[in-house]
Amino acid sequence: MPATRYEILVPLRYNDGAEVEPAKFLLTKKELVAQFGVLTFDPHPVQGVWSAEGVAYEDTLLKYVVDADPDTPEVQDFFARLKEVLKKRFRQIDVWIVAYPIRII
Repeated sequence: MPATRYEILVPLRYNDGAEVEPAKFLLTKKELVAQFGVLTFDPHPVQGVWSAEGVAYEDTLLKYVVDADPDTPEVQDFFARLKEVLKKRFRQIDVWIVAYPIRII
């Protein structure tokens, strides 16, 4: 199976505007490192704009990156479960996790 890059975006603030507790970011990092033994984390926030049910949201987000090599069904199941955990942890309607094939040189 080819390698896959997973990018996870999590907000710095809940949808009500309250700041997310730093411990939640640390826990997410620890879980990813425990599962994969590696993680890339960009401490510089990125901006996102999206809408749901007629409500517009602007988010400031942090990005976690995991390169899974190989990308197995177990890895895909992990990220599907993680998405649900992160939605609850960060009190979000959705958490964006994207995956795309990569070639590691």
